[in-house]
Amino acid sequence: GVFFANPGAVRLENKLIQWLSSVIGYPASAHGNLTSGGSIANMIGIVTGRHSKGIKAIDIPTSCIYLTKQAHHSIAKSIQVAALHECQIRYIDLDEGYRMNVSALENAIKKDLSAGLRPFLIVGSAGTTDVGAIDPMNQMADVAEKYNCWFHVDAAYGGFFILTDEIKPKYKGIERADSVVIDPHKGLFLPYGLGVCLVKNRENLQKAFTFQASYLQDIASATDEINPMDVSPEMTKHFRGLRLWIPIMLYGIEPFKAALQEKLLLTRYFQREIEKIQGFKVGLPPELSVITFRYIPDSGDENAFNKAIMEYVHRDGRVFFSSTTIDGKFTLRLAILSFRSHLSTIDLALTVLKEAVAHIKSTSN
Repeated sequence: GVFFANPGAVRLENKLIQWLSSVIGYPASAHGNLTSGGSIANMIGIVTGRHSKGIKAIDIPTSCIYLTKQAHHSIAKSIQVAALHECQIRYIDLDEGYRMNVSALENAIKKDLSAGLRPFLIVGSAGTTDVGAIDPMNQMADVAEKYNCWFHVDAAYGGFFILTDEIKPKYKGIERADSVVIDPHKGLFLPYGLGVCLVKNRENLQKAFTFQASYLQDIASATDEINPMDVSPEMTKHFRGLRLWIPIMLYGIEPFKAALQEKLLLTRYFQREIEKIQGFKVGLPPELSVITFRYIPDSGDENAFNKAIMEYVHRDGRVFFSSTTIDGKFTLRLAILSFRSHLSTIDLALTVLKEAVAHIKSTSN
């Protein structure tokens, strides 16, 4: 946790943080922390925003937070852990692509200001968990700057797709966020236990998490690098950077970019092929590597039928995907982001789905 005790590990992790900052377009003045995952990373970003905007206990009931129902549940958890759950929480309407409606966002802020309230935090998503939607970050950044709000972007799932030439333009504006979360254990296919919170202005991050103690006085002279304990809730921590540094040093970044592109292509392939199977209906066209779909039976309860498909797939065990609920409808959800997922995997998933439908129909007659 401190450079004084482990200079090599701290320097290596700080170099990785600099590289990750450059990936999303942050300046050299940015810094961050390698965390256990997106949940702690989101908490660090939100706590830094709270501290930066000077939100004290007395201010909480009149302070406003803006997000959508598509935000990952770790955002709500972070808000509660950061003692901000008694803020005025505004869930902003979505557009037809399940992205934040920026006009609705600005209208909500104006309404709160006219009521004497204090807007302070806007949360966006660069790849939502349910459908993989990408919020309009550039327009959201405009609103955040206009109304002096902290702009936090959760890109835990989708952030590394910025490495692909095709997706990068969709992420315009992420570099304007005050804090960003990105998970190498998702988009770089690395072992679990590696998320990252990046903060555009390192001073904001350090002021939120730096504390002094008499027994730490010896480390004060070792100022070559920022101490991880001064930018996160942790003091002692795992050497998480090694699992990120080694594969990039061994292989470079190009194989990872190719793997991300493969996942995008596999998702579109699944979309094309599932639509050929009578009865299946795809949800939104996929922006990243998440696709939602449902089976529409000729009669009976649609939700129950799709739940039965999900149960069949899980019992079968050859492939795994999950479900979610969108607009009150039980929805099947395929997220293609495993290094083991290739064309044969998707073909197998299609086969299992056909078998599931046939089995349910045969047993219900």
